[in-house]
Amino acid sequence: MLLKNELRGKFLERNIDKVCDRINHIGGFAHKLQPKRTQAGAYLEGEPFDYIVVMKDYKAVFDAKEVKGTKWHMVDKDIKQCNEMKKCKNAGFEAYFIFYFTGKVRVIDIDEIIEVLKSGKKTINLEIGKE
Repeated sequence: MLLKNELRGKFLERNIDKVCDRINHIGGFAHKLQPKRTQAGAYLEGEPFDYIVVMKDYKAVFDAKEVKGTKWHMVDKDIKQCNEMKKCKNAGFEAYFIFYFTGKVRVIDIDEIIEVLKSGKKTINLEIGKE
């Protein structure tokens, strides 16, 4: 049986938020970025990635994607996020996507995503990355 959060498409993010709360509780910094909006709440611009985590011996940026099925098709905003995460990786951060492919979690490093893009493809499937 699917959890209520899975039906809403927020299962992964709710679990990541729990981890972020724990990181903040033990003295690290973990934050979910939000898109830019007007004062009235109208959407202006997306965030460069979903999360940033900074701890004494670990710093990372990542984006969380919930995918129905086994393939994720990138659109322009996703490619922009890749570029922003690559800048962070070049500055010493870990940078990756966390995918929730209908019951399976995959962590895929930004460099693997960029290699897919360089090959001319815009589809990420369940077979790449690590659990």
